[in-house]
Amino acid sequence: MNKTARRKPASFRVEDVEVFEPPEAIPATLPAEPTPPAQVRTMPKLERGLRWGSIFLGALGGLVGLIASLWLYDWVLQLLARDDWIGWAAVGLVGLVILALVMIILREAGGLLRLGRLGKIRHEADSAARQNDKALAVDVTRRLKRFYAGREDLAWGLQRLAEHEHDIMNAEELLRLDERTLIAQLDPVARGIVAASAKRVSVVTAVSPNAVIDMLFVGAQNLRMLRKLATLYGARPGTLSLLKLARMVVTHIVLTGGIALGDDVLQQVIGHGLTARLSARLGEGVFNGALTTRIGIAAIDVCRPLPYIEQQRPRFRELVAEVAGIR
Repeated sequence: MNKTARRKPASFRVEDVEVFEPPEAIPATLPAEPTPPAQVRTMPKLERGLRWGSIFLGALGGLVGLIASLWLYDWVLQLLARDDWIGWAAVGLVGLVILALVMIILREAGGLLRLGRLGKIRHEADSAARQNDKALAVDVTRRLKRFYAGREDLAWGLQRLAEHEHDIMNAEELLRLDERTLIAQLDPVARGIVAASAKRVSVVTAVSPNAVIDMLFVGAQNLRMLRKLATLYGARPGTLSLLKLARMVVTHIVLTGGIALGDDVLQQVIGHGLTARLSARLGEGVFNGALTTRIGIAAIDVCRPLPYIEQQRPRFRELVAEVAGIR
């Protein structure tokens, strides 16, 4: 009999087993890309030759204009050679056409100049408010008085500004006085213009059966709103200046990031449950009205000759709620 004592096997537990995990694969080190020499690190400047397309279009336009001028000259001479009422009537009509064309050109140039003056006044007012520059604020006040001189709706404000402007020693307070006496009288009218345009767009697009009609109406109504706002603040835009103003408004909206109008925005404005119960056409009308409201607020920012110092900027949510008829 083997006297060696037999050992009982130890109890086996799964927790005691050490699981061998192979080390993670070490990624191979990629060789570094060679650094290009200094002479090829920058893009070479491409030398442009003659722009033959521009030369072609310019020469073609000059040729067409010369032919039209010669034809008009010969035609006028033939009319003058007729010593009867037809010739004189034609000459009178040509004179009216030329006069109307000159007046249109002058009006467009004046609209562009006034729109540029508005932008310059606002830029100087921003600089004067930030830097507390009294001399620049005085210059802004002088420009505003000259810009709005002769307007009957601002006669009281101009008179009050002339009485108190010399008693103020601070640039911000002078700009505050300018805003209180002149621009504050125009802001409620501008808000009413935006609200009325947005309501009109909402109603028409909600009942219109054609999408093309909707697009045309919304575009025309927005251009009309821009013209009214610019005229209110003193720009008096023509066709070219109105298009320039529209481009400035779109640029302002893009830079401020305020074009995003989704269901979440409308639900926050007019209620979470109401938008779900609206029909598709009515919801589209509310959306188009909100978009017109946003464009109108941006147009006020562009056309207003002074920054908001004392007055409050129109709030998008309040205007949309007003357009939707929700108090």
